[in-house]
Amino acid sequence: MKTTLVVLGFLVSHAAFAEPTQQQLDDRAKELETKLAGRGFTILVEPPFVVVGDAANTKKIATGFLRDKRTLLEKDFFAKRPDKLLEVWLFKNEKDFRKGAHEFFKDPPDTPFGYYSPDENALVMNANGLGTLSHELVHPYMEANFPGVPAWFNEGLASLFEYPSERKGHIIGLVNWRLPGLKAEIRHDTLPPLTKLLATTTDEFYDAQWDAYAQARYLVYYLQEHDLLHAFFEKFQAGVSDDPTGKAALESVLGEDLATFEPKWRKWVMALRQ
Repeated sequence: MKTTLVVLGFLVSHAAFAEPTQQQLDDRAKELETKLAGRGFTILVEPPFVVVGDAANTKKIATGFLRDKRTLLEKDFFAKRPDKLLEVWLFKNEKDFRKGAHEFFKDPPDTPFGYYSPDENALVMNANGLGTLSHELVHPYMEANFPGVPAWFNEGLASLFEYPSERKGHIIGLVNWRLPGLKAEIRHDTLPPLTKLLATTTDEFYDAQWDAYAQARYLVYYLQEHDLLHAFFEKFQAGVSDDPTGKAALESVLGEDLATFEPKWRKWVMALRQ
């Protein structure tokens, strides 16, 4: 989901630290238990996170959905865990989410779903929509493993997993609600070329006058469905200093330049069904 906090998080320099120890996680959980005593919160450690929730199913989410998506993301994409102590706050509904974000983080959310704040080291969620949690999980893992990642791929991969599933033991994203808007932009010829998407700065991506999220998601989805995503990720990550937009890595794994690929990709998108 779009949030200024995520944008800011990728404008600052990234210092390397070790992932939090079990003792550090346990100590933070105890601090939060004291701070929130009597308020109906469940607090538990699910490495590398401390989970805080007022939802009745907080424990189930932490040891089920969160653990599962963390495990699959680490298996397929991220060799390192986030290198700072992170909290995951799970509020039972939108009203409590907005209230909690304001009370604990002095933040009025610009989304009803949830967001990642690198400044607060927290993922703040409306637990009614767990797809947002799997989306936002990608961002701190990107920080730790791919600090030079441009916004288009950071959000493209995160958006892919906002409707997650599993295929042969690997995390995948399914076709989701972003597709109809993307098709409409292709149909009305208002979608800019992929070369423009890849060239966007962080500010340009988040302020785009077209649905850059959908365009990035379905470019990444194409790579996934053609068994090219992992090869692209590895090639882009290894060569980002010389290829900061990912264009060279993308054309390499596709085996053609974007000018010839683009019409094929658009036709493929238009044939997708929800």
